[in-house]
Amino acid sequence: MSESKTVGIVIAGASGRMGRMLIEAVLADPSARLVGALDVTGSPALGQDAGAFAGVETGVLISDDIANTLAGADTLIDFTRPEGTLAHVAHALPNGVAMVIGTTGFSDAQKAIMEANRSEIKALRDAFRATITDEQ
Repeated sequence: MSESKTVGIVIAGASGRMGRMLIEAVLADPSARLVGALDVTGSPALGQDAGAFAGVETGVLISDDIANTLAGADTLIDFTRPEGTLAHVAHALPNGVAMVIGTTGFSDAQKAIMEANRSEIKALRDAFRATITDEQ
């Protein structure tokens, strides 16, 4: 598959257990291209290559700059915490970035915010309603 046909993916929570697994999965998939990696401000992983944990140089540095990291992305995969996910949604929506969200533990108020935005985020159209139902 040519690079123009690949999906540009950003991983949020890049230094966490799920983030690392997702980075490995993206790097192994020829239809995907890692274009960004996000972590929380103050993380010791900031500025490191996203593949360093696996001994792979990706050229993608882990950042806490959501807006710049999402520039040029097709999809953001987020398995972080509710507060982080809401911040990511706020940046993804206006930039047309699709989201895949695996975050759990939303409060009722946070669930309401996500539900209000789910029609605008492709990955939430069907999956998030199941998550809301499963958590209640």
